Amino acid sequence: MLRKISRYYLDEPGDALLTRALKRLTRRPIPPFPRTVQVETIAACDADCVWCPYGKLHPAPPAGRMSRERFERIVEECARRPAGQKVRRFSPYLTNEPLLDPEIHDRVRLAAREIAGARVVLTTNGSPLTPEVTDRLLSLDGALHSIYISFQGIARRGYEETMRGRLRFERVLANVNHLLSEMRARRLSRPKVWITMVATSLIDAPRAVAYWKSRGVRAKYTALENRGGNSPQAELLASGAMEYYSNCPRMFKQAYVAFDGAMLLCCTDYGRRHILGNVFDGGIAQAWNGEVARDLRRRYLTGRIHTIALCGACRVDREREVAA
Repeated sequence: MLRKISRYYLDEPGDALLTRALKRLTRRPIPPFPRTVQVETIAACDADCVWCPYGKLHPAPPAGRMSRERFERIVEECARRPAGQKVRRFSPYLTNEPLLDPEIHDRVRLAAREIAGARVVLTTNGSPLTPEVTDRLLSLDGALHSIYISFQGIARRGYEETMRGRLRFERVLANVNHLLSEMRARRLSRPKVWITMVATSLIDAPRAVAYWKSRGVRAKYTALENRGGNSPQAELLASGAMEYYSNCPRMFKQAYVAFDGAMLLCCTDYGRRHILGNVFDGGIAQAWNGEVARDLRRRYLTGRIHTIALCGACRVDREREVAA
């Protein structure tokens, strides 16, 4: 396998001047604070997506909900970053279903108000997106910049096979249609609605994307991953060969915070193999710039991906790597 060159660089004490200059000319510096911050406010999900290991691993990881006071501490740290270190996107979810958090609307409003310039974004499976929840989201006066609805395919059989029977096609589709209808009726441009899906052999992703676009709805599909080796059945769902994901930008620009404050290496670290620190002990910046994080990035950038348990096992379906 030919390894792609990462877009990022990490200065090392022993670097020669020429080496440092070349790095700066050809790559990006790792930001001193994450550009995107994802925060799991509640450890819960009502779906069982076929490619997702959440249902298999849970409740092995800790379960619980982040307190309001702790969430406010995270928002405050993000809000007071100086120029050049601003958070561009704030997402109050991680591997969970965010709409199961009864406080999610207040959390969205707080983040939008306090973190200047940041886009506040949610991703949901659409099941809890009932008319009542939709009304509350649309009453946030644009605080929610975008909502991504993970809706797999456009045929009932493929959808329900992907959900392993946990979610029902007609019900979730009705929720989506209600949201779209309400936005038209209220003449709202926010939140921006995206329909997303993972390209697998169970669904016709290009056809589904075309369907939503024909209705004037933003839609795209993403490549299937085995999620750091946590989803071995991904091989059976792929359209093409699963190959090493050797040019991943996640650990260089995104922070992933669990409900108990643990900062994880990646959104696919369901088993908590690599914890960079705890944000309630020293804050996001400390964990982001700590030696654990630096060591993992150093190993990745010097081609020692195999020494990182999560990254060394990560594969992606190259056949569908470019989203529609």
